[in-house]
Amino acid sequence: MFDQRFLKITVAVLLFHAGLLYLIQSGLGRKLTEAIIAPEIIAHIIPMEPPKAPPAPEPPKAKPETPPKQVKVVTPRPTPQPPKPTLEPVPSLPPSPNAIEAPPAPPAPPAPEPAPAPAPVSAAPRAIGIGEVQCSQPAPTYPRQSIRLNETGTTMIRLTIDEGGRISKSNITQSSGSSRLDEAALEAVRRMRCQPYMDNGRPISVTAVQPINFELK
Repeated sequence: MFDQRFLKITVAVLLFHAGLLYLIQSGLGRKLTEAIIAPEIIAHIIPMEPPKAPPAPEPPKAKPETPPKQVKVVTPRPTPQPPKPTLEPVPSLPPSPNAIEAPPAPPAPPAPEPAPAPAPVSAAPRAIGIGEVQCSQPAPTYPRQSIRLNETGTTMIRLTIDEGGRISKSNITQSSGSSRLDEAALEAVRRMRCQPYMDNGRPISVTAVQPINFELK
């Protein structure tokens, strides 16, 4: 039984190979092989052409200039002016015997005499001596700090006295050497009262130098 089965298998293998050989020889196998194998795809790369530049625009054509229109200027004719009428002189009539004569005009009043010019005012005050004007005696207050420090000296102050006798200005021309004494001298001068200085019957502004002495006794 084993030998029959082996024999059948051997016969089948031989028949299979024989059929396959027949197919190869008859060309049917080649067709089957070409049908099974996919055809080869060949791709060709086509180079792209660069984009063409757009054509340059044509320059605008110049329009022909039209010549300006000529305007005729019409000059108006002058109109003749009518002649001016001539005035005939009117003959003067003889005076009537019954005419009333006008009285003569009164004489003009005499012109008023000009007012006397005001006396010239001096621009700067007149400098005088302190004894030429009547003023109250200055009474300075001795500073306590200057007393403790034993400070002494004389302060020279130039005064300006206006037309009303008031001290309008005061400034130090010579210091005593101590600022405390100089300030006390200025305070004393500002409290002074003077009579107006008279010049030909009228008050004027003057300047004078007032010494202020500081001594310790």
